[in-house]
Amino acid sequence: MKTASQHDLEFLFEPGSIALVGITTAEAGHWTRTFLDGLLEFEFDRPLYLVNPKGGEIQGHKVYTSLKDVPGNIDYVIGLVNARIAPQLVEECAQKGVRAVHFCTSGFSETGDEQRMKLESELAEVGRKKGVRIIGPNCMGIYCPESRVSFSPAFPKESGPVGVISQSGGNSIYMVRQAALRGVRFSKVISYGNACDIDENDLLECLAHDADTRILALYIEGIKDGRRFRRILEEITRTKTVVLLKGGTTEGGARAVAGHTAALAGSRATWDSLCKQLGIIQVSNIEEMVDVLVTLSFLPVPGGRNAMLFGIGGGASVLIADEFERRGLRVPGLPKEIMAQIQEFTPIAGNILRNPVDYSQAMMNPDGIRRTLDIVSAWEGTDFVVVFIRTGQFVHHGVVPARVASWAAMLFAKQGDLPKPVAMVLEPSVVPQEAEAIWAGISGCVAAGLPVYFSFAAAANAVNLLLTHAENRSTIG
Repeated sequence: MKTASQHDLEFLFEPGSIALVGITTAEAGHWTRTFLDGLLEFEFDRPLYLVNPKGGEIQGHKVYTSLKDVPGNIDYVIGLVNARIAPQLVEECAQKGVRAVHFCTSGFSETGDEQRMKLESELAEVGRKKGVRIIGPNCMGIYCPESRVSFSPAFPKESGPVGVISQSGGNSIYMVRQAALRGVRFSKVISYGNACDIDENDLLECLAHDADTRILALYIEGIKDGRRFRRILEEITRTKTVVLLKGGTTEGGARAVAGHTAALAGSRATWDSLCKQLGIIQVSNIEEMVDVLVTLSFLPVPGGRNAMLFGIGGGASVLIADEFERRGLRVPGLPKEIMAQIQEFTPIAGNILRNPVDYSQAMMNPDGIRRTLDIVSAWEGTDFVVVFIRTGQFVHHGVVPARVASWAAMLFAKQGDLPKPVAMVLEPSVVPQEAEAIWAGISGCVAAGLPVYFSFAAAANAVNLLLTHAENRSTIG
């Protein structure tokens, strides 16, 4: 059954019309233009209004001198005005029948200035009195590809199962863009900033019953109501996978939180306990968050912790084995009979046919590679396969790394071709001549439905978190 607050917020993701109030008319590259660029790139197909006292025209769109002059109804306003006139804008929105205002504007309680804190309280109070919901201030707002709403023109237009609730706008942008490069797609992303009105609990409650969201990623700096927060998470974790990054768990981080969104950070031990009790995957940074989202999106949960590592380089084999076993994943040696099967078509010289399997001298033999992977993945002693390539270790730039980078994309038509789940570690080289080929390899893996990681440690950590989550859920359940 839907709660009142959940029902109240659903319209945020499907606005019937949008007005950008305070957009600059003078500078094409100004930050206020980002929101217009995003809506135009996504081909927002409902009424779109621009408002600035100077009037004029931007990219074929008339600029109205005031909100009251806009001829049509307005559901949703993106407020790009100076902080000091933000309460006045809410008053004008109420007169126009606007249901919600998102304020990207900063300069409120996050400054720590007493007058600015009072200004934010005034903003919230006006919203409450006038019945206008407020997202922010000091945030990026909403990205919902299905309804063609985006605060960045660089986001993917396709929808997916991952929802994001982020107190930070910058972190939400970075997370979406980095995860999207590796194939992750999103249902709804909300950057909510200082949360003077709509807070993390309101958004959690809204997405708890969202059929389009299967995985929920949270970046939280502080919470307004801890009991409600826990209660909603208890409900969500019954049906969805939750990944949490808590900002401000150190003394220095807590100070940064106060200067960012003016939130109360909370102790690390409290958050650790919450995640353990509710079966939430807790991560330590954005990169780890992206790795986990990639894993949840593309790697079927292995049946156990036995890893088969297959790649190029003796030294690399040593290091990747260390990274996996250091995290409680096992790298069992291949039985002699399995090694004998591979030796029938693979020369021993220059190749190490154990586990990890170092295929250095046969790396340009795709038939041999595929036959070897078929054999080792069918072995009952392994639960998943990790293919690893370190493109920066080759003597010659260009041709060899380019072929190796595209090697991964040619191995599989799709995830599921082998009897065990497959992951790819493609350590990228920063040599400019190799970048395009390496990107082709990454894109090929994504098209094949393979999770791609950029370091041995990242792959080992993400797979361990996935398996630990599955093990904990079975215990909790």
